[in-house]
Amino acid sequence: MAANQSEKINIRLHYWNCRGRVQTIRYMLADIVEKYPNVEYSETFELIEAKGAWPAKKKDANITGPFGNLPILHWNSKHIIAQTFPIGQFLAKKFSLYGKSTDNDTDQELHMAQIDGVVSCAYTDVILNMLQSIWSNADFEDKNNSEYRLGIKITDSIKTLDKLLQQSSTSYFYNQQEPTIADYFVFESYTLVRDVAIKLYPSNECQALNKHEQAMKSQPGLNKYFKKNLLFETITASPTEDEWKQKQGNKNKQ
Repeated sequence: MAANQSEKINIRLHYWNCRGRVQTIRYMLADIVEKYPNVEYSETFELIEAKGAWPAKKKDANITGPFGNLPILHWNSKHIIAQTFPIGQFLAKKFSLYGKSTDNDTDQELHMAQIDGVVSCAYTDVILNMLQSIWSNADFEDKNNSEYRLGIKITDSIKTLDKLLQQSSTSYFYNQQEPTIADYFVFESYTLVRDVAIKLYPSNECQALNKHEQAMKSQPGLNKYFKKNLLFETITASPTEDEWKQKQGNKNKQ
């Protein structure tokens, strides 16, 4: 059931002080707060600098939820939603971020499944593979490196998302007039690859995604987010992340 705009809603997101797996959720919440004045949103952090204390803290379900990891979202100080994808789906359903089917032959459930397909590609095939690449010090030029094929998968997925977006009559996936959950996940996946792993960035096959980025950044919440310079430069808690980034041949951009 969608959120009632007359009802006061309190949301608290808890994650590490890095970009990580939750950045898309931050983007969604930035726009939600702008569109829904009845929503109070805050974020609390586990500090990477104090990660030595994490093994003991993660046993506390009030901190890590039912699965013993982050992110978790506190809803009205009563409920905990765990895991990135379910948090995104929950917010999308509550705040109408699935959009509406524009095809008479496609009912709303099918439309939502199509949107979730885009989310899955962006999150699983790009974002999670990027995070794994950082943690494993993936060498995208060494075919003997165990993570080499991750780079191929990431690049191919970005190309696939660009081709799919080209089929839309609007700036957003599946002919929507406003961003859906799919657009937020794709926005993060695209900018993450471009900002952090330029070797994987198919610059000649991203024209649609490049325009999509500009459309997303024009959203009121995201516009404020970037003006306030809130995007973390740190991606993960990997102790070798900075060294890995340097090997990719580009600097982190916002």
